Amino acid sequence: MKALTPEQKLAERDKEMIPLVLIRAMFALAMFSLVLVAYARITDRPLVGTPPVATIVAQTTFTLERFDSGEVIVLDESGVQIASSRDERAGFIEVIWRVADRARMLAKADPNAALKVVQYDNRRIAIIDTATNRIIELSGYGADNVAAFASLLP
Repeated sequence: MKALTPEQKLAERDKEMIPLVLIRAMFALAMFSLVLVAYARITDRPLVGTPPVATIVAQTTFTLERFDSGEVIVLDESGVQIASSRDERAGFIEVIWRVADRARMLAKADPNAALKVVQYDNRRIAIIDTATNRIIELSGYGADNVAAFASLLP
């Protein structure tokens, strides 16, 4: 039997690392996903992962300000501090600041524009970024995180 060169040994090793059947399965899954999405778009299937339509029953407008220490404070329309990310169970305020700041940077929007926390008639609570019109539904983030912003509502 002839000895293999180092390049041939590497080629043999690579064949054993990822089985061909696995590579084919990955491509099949990708193609299936593409076909499924194309079918849904072509047939105008309704969107099922969107929140139900509801009317706003309460809202508060506020701005977020971040300090070098990492603390983010919530200011009402008159500039009075009404909450802080340092408050007990309010660290989520900093997360929302990061989300809004990044979205505004990408959209080249005003980084100091106001945000609104709204409550709908079906009890959902969301944050609306007035600079980008982005809606952040809070229901999936846990009770403590929703409460950090629900406490801002009148």
